[in-house]
Amino acid sequence: MKKIIIILLILSATILVANPIQPYVDIKELRFTDSGWEMELFSEYIGEETTTLDSCFIVCNAGSSYVQSGIEYEIGTLLVITQDDLLTPLTIDPAGDEVNLFFLESYSNLNFGSLEDMTMAPTAGQSLQSVWVSEYPGPFGYRVFARDNTPSIGEWDDDTGYSGTFCGHVYDANMNPVENVEFELTPDHYNFPDVVTDEDGYFEAELYSFNYNCYVHLAALASMDTLISVAPGEENYYEFVFEDYVYTDEDEIPQPASKYHLSNYPNPFNPTTEISFVATAKQEDAKIVICNSRGQKIRELQIFVNKGENSVVWNGNDDSGKSAPSGVYLYKLVSPNKELATNKMLLLK
Repeated sequence: MKKIIIILLILSATILVANPIQPYVDIKELRFTDSGWEMELFSEYIGEETTTLDSCFIVCNAGSSYVQSGIEYEIGTLLVITQDDLLTPLTIDPAGDEVNLFFLESYSNLNFGSLEDMTMAPTAGQSLQSVWVSEYPGPFGYRVFARDNTPSIGEWDDDTGYSGTFCGHVYDANMNPVENVEFELTPDHYNFPDVVTDEDGYFEAELYSFNYNCYVHLAALASMDTLISVAPGEENYYEFVFEDYVYTDEDEIPQPASKYHLSNYPNPFNPTTEISFVATAKQEDAKIVICNSRGQKIRELQIFVNKGENSVVWNGNDDSGKSAPSGVYLYKLVSPNKELATNKMLLLK
């Protein structure tokens, strides 16, 4: 038995030496200055204690450029680079851009500038700070860039400056306040509070300072989809009106609940995962819509929904049959008239 264990240990060590962990480097923060930009990089693990950024290059709307050779990075530390560290000058547009940093087989993406992107462009004195988003506690999630009023380029983040207050009222078509309206926000986070209106139709929550897909619904009686943006350090006030709904005393409005229990297993997955949910009635015309992290639809799975538990398998391919790349994907349970539930999953290859 001891011999077997020793042999297994030797084989494991050989495999690790032959196939070391691939290095990766993430964009952690981006700040614009009078002379250009500063980008903070970070890595939690690499194959060695130090590595060089010789194979690292940056792509944005203006073009691409490699980082100059010989720049070393040490695991667990912060490294700040500027356009002066590139082989050729590269201008990142502060009004909005798509920035990708590639390092060996990994990449980090920062997309900002409009309400359709995750993040609005930073204002003077702000940076774009990477924050971790995960629906459940644990190591798996993804990073979204929030506008930060307290930039910390080259220093460890102080965990402040990149949240704001999301508040407002919900009314029916006669401008009467509506109680028990629930907000489902994407991206979500397990630390986010439940956002539900009170008897005055008022809601309030402290959220990270980026953009959200916002599904506003009153059980099955009224609903709407919209986009919202939360600015840091501000009261972000919104009013929502259900134009086709008027409250009556006959309406039975249940307390908000996650009645569909939309989930997938395994998560993370490679290459297939089973998406499951619970339905209260049959639904002939329904589908699971899968979108990438930018909200672009890549796959539709038509399903016949039975009362009770339902499931469908996604094989990791888009509608054209092409294998989807690693990353975070949103998946939605959609009926002919509305979006019923939304969740996230992580494809790791």
